[in-house]
Amino acid sequence: MTPLAEIIEHGSLFLAALGIIGLGLLVVASLRLARAQRSRGGYLMAAGAAALLLGRLFVLVSPQVLTRDVLARLGHTFITAQAAFPVIVLTAGLAGIVWGLWYHHRWLRKNH
Repeated sequence: MTPLAEIIEHGSLFLAALGIIGLGLLVVASLRLARAQRSRGGYLMAAGAAALLLGRLFVLVSPQVLTRDVLARLGHTFITAQAAFPVIVLTAGLAGIVWGLWYHHRWLRKNH
């Protein structure tokens, strides 16, 4: 097996950590852009990246915290909400990043 295939197959925690670090850096970079350029699009990108970060953390942590016993005690409504939460947050995060990029580009064309 090649080293890259081995990292992908056995190093999922390593790759997840890199993804979390990358999303954190995206939040910081978006905030710096927003403060330096005074762009609302930068703040929207930062909010979207933070939503992606929150959703990714939830996906990584929930299997360890929300076991079958815990979910059984919390009930059907919570199980449905727990299943829908990552989809909603990740979709909203991606939409925030894309909308923020578009808004910032439009703002740049207008002001520069």
